[in-house]
Order: sequence, then C-alpha cells, then structure tokens
Amino acid sequence: MLVQTLVIAALVAWSAWFVARRLLPVTSRRVQAHLAGAIARSRAAPAWLRARAMRWQPKSTTGGSCGDGCSACGGCAAASVQLQTVEAEPLTLRRHKG
Repeated sequence: MLVQTLVIAALVAWSAWFVARRLLPVTSRRVQAHLAGAIARSRAAPAWLRARAMRWQPKSTTGGSCGDGCSACGGCAAASVQLQTVEAEPLTLRRHKG
C-alpha cells in the first residue's frame, strides 16, 4: 500500500510539473531558478547536491519575450498576421431521420 501511494504521488507531482512547464513557463522557470539558487547557496546541503543545483538553473533565453512580437518561437506569429473577418452563418438544426 505504501509503494502504491508513493508511485501515485510521484506521478501526480510529475504531472503537475509538466502542466506548470506548459501553461506557466515564465513562472515555472522563476520557481526553478529560485529553488536551485537556494539549494546552491545552502551551507547545510551536501556538495554533490549544491553542484547538481547549479545544473538545475534554467538556461537563460536570448531574445525577446512573448509580448514583443519577435516570432522566434512561432508562438506569436499569428499576432503579426491580420485576422480576416468571416461572415457569420446562422445555425440550422435538422431533425435526425431514423
């Protein structure tokens, strides 16, 4: 029962981390940098853990942010393209024959 609980807890933690990285990339990088920095500066942590924490620091990104319209990642390319207006058509409901 304990092993099952630990496996489920590990899967839930991994899922939460994955979702945070996908939906909140800036916040998750900030939290990752903060935690890694705290471990690296800790005198109580063993040397191997402090060295590992230095590798956990997120890599700095070069270039702009999502708001500047650089389109380097392809995520904001739609912002540079003008949206075309489409005429709305009325919704028609039909009765299923059968």
